Amino acid sequence: MRASSAAAQLKDIVGKKTCPGCLVLTSSDRTRRERALAYVLEHAAGRPAKPPSFAFGDQGRQTIQGFLAECAEPSLFEPTRFGVIRSIERAKAAECEPISALIAKQLASVHLIVLGESLPNSPNFKKALDKHAVHVAFEDLKGAEISRWVEKELRYAGAAQAPDQVIAEIIAVGGEDPDAIARLVEKLSLFVDGSQPSVADVRAIDPGRSAASDFALADALVGPKRANAEVLCQQLLSQGSSPFMLIGLLAKTFTTLYRIRAALDRGQGQQEIRNDLGTSPWLFSKYLPLAKQLSLPQLAARLDALLEADFRMKDRSLGASALFSSLASDFSPSSRSPFT
Repeated sequence: MRASSAAAQLKDIVGKKTCPGCLVLTSSDRTRRERALAYVLEHAAGRPAKPPSFAFGDQGRQTIQGFLAECAEPSLFEPTRFGVIRSIERAKAAECEPISALIAKQLASVHLIVLGESLPNSPNFKKALDKHAVHVAFEDLKGAEISRWVEKELRYAGAAQAPDQVIAEIIAVGGEDPDAIARLVEKLSLFVDGSQPSVADVRAIDPGRSAASDFALADALVGPKRANAEVLCQQLLSQGSSPFMLIGLLAKTFTTLYRIRAALDRGQGQQEIRNDLGTSPWLFSKYLPLAKQLSLPQLAARLDALLEADFRMKDRSLGASALFSSLASDFSPSSRSPFT
């Protein structure tokens, strides 16, 4: 089942307050697939938590048969089971057969949500989907559609309304790729911090060469594995990210984390904290898990380290690569420092 408007299909599914036994979401970009998944899980399935998932090409030792058996296993504690299958376009015809067999049973207790860039090369699987599944296919964004989508992304990220020139620049820098544009808008929202973005802001953050998220960098820096932070720092630098911009964004991020942690320690509720900060729900949802990982003294120590790093960079006493390696070492919980 395919309709001309993927958005209309999703609204129809959500309006029924129930998820189909098998829902297939395809698009050439990952961003819209994952957004659609989150939307359906929260509004139609009534469960924002992450269900078990399986990804073709990245499944490790688990087989699709084992994953489906786990999803279909009856449970007194979870009478309705959800399972997410990603990268379906990578599945071989033989691997599609157990999926077809399960959805043909139409078990009321099992809901599969299948994601991919496209459908696999399996006529039998496509026939099974036509018979027993709902297929929502996102068409590639073109012309005015991509401009409207960028406007929605900016609103979603909490950035103020952007002029047409800024939207055009975002599309140009992102190469009309929704995934690249989504990463760009995330960086831009951090950079402008709620104010109206300009063309100069888009060019300043230079994200066209950077696929890594600044939230991912902050998360890696507070994580247990120093190596992850070092690799991500070097990736960002090698892709052309400005070290001054990275330090600035990290300082802004950890300042906000400090404010959230202080408010939590005072007993303030999350809604009150978000209102005080004036951040969008999306941006606050990124900050909150990081703020909960560290104490106030630990956050203060990291802010001091970022200020020191900024001084050393401007003083040219240490190169960018060595500086971020040192920063990752200082931030590592395994180091004997005030950060732990």
